[in-house]
Amino acid sequence: MNRTRVISTQEDLNRLTDKLRDEKAIAVDTEFHGERRYWPDLFLIQIADSSGPVAIDPLSIDDLSPLGRLFESDSPVKVIHSARNDIDVLMHHLGVQFASVFDTQLAAAFLGHDRQTALFKLIKAECGIYPKKGHTLSDWSLRPLADDQIEYALDDVRYLLEIYRNQIEKLEARGRLEWYLEEAESLTDPSTYNNAAARLFRKVRSTAKVRNSRLPTLWALINWREDTAKLVNKPRNFVLRDHILGAITAITPISKRALSRVRGISGGFITKWGDEILEVIADSESSPDKEIPKIPRYHSRPGVSARTDILRIFLKQESCRLDISPELLLSKDLINSLAKDPPDNKEELSSLMELTGWRKEALGDDLVSLLKGKLALILNPDGRAGLHFIRID
Repeated sequence: MNRTRVISTQEDLNRLTDKLRDEKAIAVDTEFHGERRYWPDLFLIQIADSSGPVAIDPLSIDDLSPLGRLFESDSPVKVIHSARNDIDVLMHHLGVQFASVFDTQLAAAFLGHDRQTALFKLIKAECGIYPKKGHTLSDWSLRPLADDQIEYALDDVRYLLEIYRNQIEKLEARGRLEWYLEEAESLTDPSTYNNAAARLFRKVRSTAKVRNSRLPTLWALINWREDTAKLVNKPRNFVLRDHILGAITAITPISKRALSRVRGISGGFITKWGDEILEVIADSESSPDKEIPKIPRYHSRPGVSARTDILRIFLKQESCRLDISPELLLSKDLINSLAKDPPDNKEELSSLMELTGWRKEALGDDLVSLLKGKLALILNPDGRAGLHFIRID
């Protein structure tokens, strides 16, 4: 292992973090394995500052708290590509909340790139460098790590600070920096990383078509699975798959025999967790949780399909005009909700959480005009191919 590039002692880590506190910005990345476990195992932390990149071996250092204190401080800025996964892993292992994060993937979406643009594409676009590939599926748990593995890992932070400087300059030039900062606030909000149960509740409820009267049971089962998966450190689907959760909710069995009739449940599951499942169901019926996540209620009006098509065309044209990723500008879920239950006025539109702040500024009154029938879609009048929106009385 290239010892000059790897921090593997407490003394070296302390020295490194003391040095990094004087930097304006540092680049951060991690290598972890999340398969077959609930909590991903952390095997490498890569950091780059103005002097270059280094890797930290968390398997060789007992106390990572100096690194944690660095991440939760306002300075330096932590530059991360596709930050949420790395932050989530580091928050769990270090027990800290992050501050001052800059996500180069999110910033790229404000500059015309795809919402999920890969790092290697940004390195090509911003630095003119074609990074090497080859260790995407490396087993990072093995020691010693090979020199080429380390170099591959360091490439993930080697160019991030240059990309960060370029993106800040472009965001400021286009008047988009405030838009980016508003959108990026969620990256350091702890609730961003604690909403899995609510998200899964809405997903299972929708796909399994669970009746409203059964929602307390579904919410109780979702939370039971989440707690159990954490306890045994296994993926959620190892404990119970989503569609089986929905089936149990629909049937609400009161005995192991009734539970065994649910398709897809094994005898081993019933032996191990059957009693707990029945207790959860009984408790949810006798004392339902009043803090169930809200389910959006749509009053579908005629013309949903047509509105959806028009909104997609509108989104494509607006994203081209603004040079912003369409997925960032309007999510698919928001388009669907607008098509099913369009707001009657600007005030109703502005009340939607997803259409406040920079999105409201970016889209202006055009979205309201579109939904109110004040914009018409025509072929471009100058004879060139393509579609064009015009305002009508």
